[in-house]
Amino acid sequence: MEIHHNDNELSLIRLCKKGDAKAQYRLYKLYCKGMFNVAIRLTNDKSLAEDVLQDAFVKAFTEIDKLQNEKAFGGWLKRIVINRSIDVTRKEKTFYAEVESLGNNELEIAVEIDSEFSPERIHHYIKQLPDGAREILVLRALEGYKHAEIGEKLGISESTAKTQFFRAKQLLEKMIQDETRTGKIFERATAKA
Repeated sequence: MEIHHNDNELSLIRLCKKGDAKAQYRLYKLYCKGMFNVAIRLTNDKSLAEDVLQDAFVKAFTEIDKLQNEKAFGGWLKRIVINRSIDVTRKEKTFYAEVESLGNNELEIAVEIDSEFSPERIHHYIKQLPDGAREILVLRALEGYKHAEIGEKLGISESTAKTQFFRAKQLLEKMIQDETRTGKIFERATAKA
């Protein structure tokens, strides 16, 4: 009988709950690259991301008994990484300015990026955004958090999260446009936020 990756992962999680160091290492190897990518996008600093990753796995393995649904390990670990990344960037003095809500809550949002522009270049520009803008852009666009959740996690209002997200996208678009000088790479759509 062939063991499926998911069955193997569940076995590893159960062994980790028993304190098996080899299982912890194997589970770490399964998740470390993806979780590092989440941390680096949020912290924009390799050293900080490595610290976040280490702290997140230590916390996960220390508190793995609290995990009730073993199939949800990946999402649970990702939340730990995101929360730790936010804590670390706050310590690095990331500040968010409260701003007024946009009129009628209408935001012009980018919905599609020119397929000829590589994800690596976009990631390059995301890394150049100011800390607060980058953090909100990553949480909303890449991690799928709602504006209210972002506001709660970062201790800012929902309208500030929306506005900062909008401004982060504008900065990102401007950086890309400045490089390409070929016109807008974003198609526009008006959406209610």
